[in-house]
Amino acid sequence: MSSLHAALARAVTGVPHHELRRRADALSDRYRNEQIDDATPGLGDELDALAYAVVRMPATFRAIHAALAAVDAPVNTHVDLGGGTGAAAWAATEYWPGLRTEIVERQPAAVRLGKSLAEGNNWRWTLGDLRSWDGAVGTDLATIAYVLNELTPDARHALVDAAARSAQTIVVVEPGTPAGHRRILEARDQLLAHGLRIAAPCPHERPCPATWCHFAARLPRTELHRVLKHGTRNFEDEKFTYVVATRNPVRPAPARVITRPLHPKNRVVLDLCTESGTTERIVVPKSSDAYRAARSTSWGDEWCNRLQLEP
Repeated sequence: MSSLHAALARAVTGVPHHELRRRADALSDRYRNEQIDDATPGLGDELDALAYAVVRMPATFRAIHAALAAVDAPVNTHVDLGGGTGAAAWAATEYWPGLRTEIVERQPAAVRLGKSLAEGNNWRWTLGDLRSWDGAVGTDLATIAYVLNELTPDARHALVDAAARSAQTIVVVEPGTPAGHRRILEARDQLLAHGLRIAAPCPHERPCPATWCHFAARLPRTELHRVLKHGTRNFEDEKFTYVVATRNPVRPAPARVITRPLHPKNRVVLDLCTESGTTERIVVPKSSDAYRAARSTSWGDEWCNRLQLEP
């Protein structure tokens, strides 16, 4: 991620911070309100694109990077749908250096900035509208990250269907809101209907037992990032929700930790989604052989120890 931070630092050289902050505030309002407007681009010009990249790109990179960890197969070709300024391409390249990536994006300002940031990377950028994207048959990996929330229901459905017909593995990432979780469940149902298997985060392919499933990825903030987001901490937690579906063999986890673990004295409390399609809470006491593993377990991790729920 340091190379991405360096590229962003070069891009903002000489740009007035007060103007970037004004644009960043407007974009943050749009993001928080999950505005659906697939007719009007969210990034009107280069300054909008730059403000977005500085404020949101590191967080989306971190969330996508976390989701891509579940892709357990060789990847040589990648199409990123609605790739914006290229966060998914940066994340995928960390796992598969030399990956051949095509980034499909409809907003020219985002494409121009993305190309500038990625100077030296062999990525192909396609200026195109996802509402008419007809697929890239035979690609190993398709990513759809922070995109479905900007499309109408019909457009979302058509895009996921097209990706399911085109790619061996599909990774969909959305903001970690209740609405984002619902969109992921809709995409999950579509991908299952196309015959793909769920690799993560679900340890099963039954109906989701959770009313709201999401995760968090922690990322460092640069000084400029703190200024533009009116923040004081040197880190932030990006809340996201995701699904990884594939035609490759899968090895689902027996269970996954779906909330932040609790650490009362001499115990660890884990909320799990299990392979049986249910949620359960287990309490791991200090006397248990699994206590050390539980202490080092984080939100979103797999959990393989089979323990009974402590009364």
